[in-house]
Amino acid sequence: MNTLNNLSVAQEKSRNRVSRSHVVALVLVILLTASQLVQATRATATGPDMLTLADMLQNGQGEAALQLVVAAAAELGPWSAAPGDELAYDPYMSRKIRGSSLDYDEFPDCGNPKVASDEQACLAQFQMLERQVRFGPSLFSTPEEGGGATPRPAFDDLLSTYIEEVGHSWQEYLYETEGRGSGARTRQTTLAESERWSFGREYQVKRYILSLDGTLVNLSDQQRTSLTAQICEGYANPLGHDVPEYGAPAGWPNPEGWPVTAPTPDELATFCAGA
Repeated sequence: MNTLNNLSVAQEKSRNRVSRSHVVALVLVILLTASQLVQATRATATGPDMLTLADMLQNGQGEAALQLVVAAAAELGPWSAAPGDELAYDPYMSRKIRGSSLDYDEFPDCGNPKVASDEQACLAQFQMLERQVRFGPSLFSTPEEGGGATPRPAFDDLLSTYIEEVGHSWQEYLYETEGRGSGARTRQTTLAESERWSFGREYQVKRYILSLDGTLVNLSDQQRTSLTAQICEGYANPLGHDVPEYGAPAGWPNPEGWPVTAPTPDELATFCAGA
């Protein structure tokens, strides 16, 4: 009887050890699975795979590829076009242009035969384009001299282009709502005003994108160098030009990185030297 009792106790202890082992193993599996899910989320949070986007583009799914970008941007930023503007994919956009938006409302001289052969069609096309933020195939890839194209090195480079173009959409909207950033547009932007604000608007949105680098986005060296060169040496150099006084669109992250004044020559020189 004692022998049987001792055996029973030993078996019970053995079962308890096995049970505890199973529990520990199950906990480890759960923790490992949770860790893998977190890692997977972090790996995909910055957007779809570039090769996937390139394949979609090759298969004539440019609009669907753009929608993946839009969804990723909305989740991360959220970044989107201003009210009344719409996003569009243009498969025929020049390979030299990644994205485009019109930031003025003044109609072209469609009645001039040198401008258009069909005045009404010309006006209708301008009205459509003025409401669009358009992206072409070069949003996803960089054209090569031989006619081919290379996928951009990182999704965040593509995202920076997207932020820039929707940023231009918002710059116009903020100006036309006199800084309110909501409601009806109470003034229009002429072509002359668009040209006046061009350098300042480019500077504003490019500096904003660079302010996100290392936190919400991780730009490639190539993209970072390109944006910096445009500010320091190119069409986004703000010296001698007006910078819009209106802040970042409501809800956009890191609004302090959106400049509302032009830098002094010394401030710009310091930025360019440290870039």
